[in-house]
Amino acid sequence: MNNVKPRGICFFDMDGTLLNSESKVLDTSLQALDKLRENNVIPVIATGRTLIEISHQMKITGIESAVMMNGQMAIFEGEKVYEDVIDAGLLEQLTEEAKSQNVEVCYYNDKRIGATASTPVVKAHYDFLGEPMPEVRPNMYKEETINMALLLLETGDDYFPERFPELQFVRNTPFSNDVLRKGGSKAVGISKLLEVMGYQDVPTYAFGDGMNDLEMFGAVDYAIAMENAVPLLKEKATFVTKDNNSDGIMLGLKQFDLI
Repeated sequence: MNNVKPRGICFFDMDGTLLNSESKVLDTSLQALDKLRENNVIPVIATGRTLIEISHQMKITGIESAVMMNGQMAIFEGEKVYEDVIDAGLLEQLTEEAKSQNVEVCYYNDKRIGATASTPVVKAHYDFLGEPMPEVRPNMYKEETINMALLLLETGDDYFPERFPELQFVRNTPFSNDVLRKGGSKAVGISKLLEVMGYQDVPTYAFGDGMNDLEMFGAVDYAIAMENAVPLLKEKATFVTKDNNSDGIMLGLKQFDLI
């Protein structure tokens, strides 16, 4: 890492943003990322996923920095610079309540994902992401640090927030809610990364499409929503680019003279 500050830092959500509908990165986006680096702008992935889910795409894109698990962990050029954890006792209560509702839980850290069981809804969620099913590890929260959890449910979102005021629940796919400690978000992870690196005065940009990108849009100087984004995100955006299948990344970067 050199001591010259970057010209800018650009945060990219993955699903529905940097990845197209087939969970692939468009060739135009790869070209744009190369040009971005040439122009001394650092690309950073900002995702609800964890490291093992994104390492393949990081290799393809050449991106070495990431804000993961909706801000629960940040790495810069391969080194961990921040993480937040969920208390094991709280996870035990959450798991018990989830079982009472026939809802499975997945536990996340940077090394692995563990599920309480293998069910059709769990499979549907990971199929939706184009990812393999996680191992069944119902006691993972007792044995390892957990940064984020996932509730696998298609309906019944209101049941959990009122019972767990210390947690926040964000629907991120048709099959799941992301679970973080209250106040956690991509914005927090971004803020911590910028603070650790001393980059608070560097211009920041973010591309996104979903509700878990809302706080991120408020944390950067320029927010770019994909055409396929949820309506609320488009309202908060500085610019709405084309969708994730139609060169939206390249167009958005050109709009702000980053490439």
